[in-house]
Amino acid sequence: MIQSTLTDRWQTTIPAKVRKALHLKPRQRLIYELMDGAVLVRPQPETLKDLYGCLADGQAAASKPEEREAARRARVARYAGRK
Repeated sequence: MIQSTLTDRWQTTIPAKVRKALHLKPRQRLIYELMDGAVLVRPQPETLKDLYGCLADGQAAASKPEEREAARRARVARYAGRK
C-alpha cells in the first residue's frame, strides 16, 4: 500500500511510485472521481495545446515554396523508382 500525508493546507505529495506509474509531469492537471467512498485519481489527457513546442528542435519551419519543392522531389524519386 502506498501512502502520503495531508498537510494543514489540504495538500499532499504524490508518492514517486505513483508519479512514475502514471507518467506524471510537473504542473500536470489531475482528475479526481469520487466512487463509493473512495477517490480515483488519473492524469488529465493532454490536448494539442499541451503539446505545443514539444517537437521544436531549433529549426525554423519550412516555407511554402520549400514544402512544394520537397514534395516535388519526393514525387520525382517515387516515379524514378518505378522504372
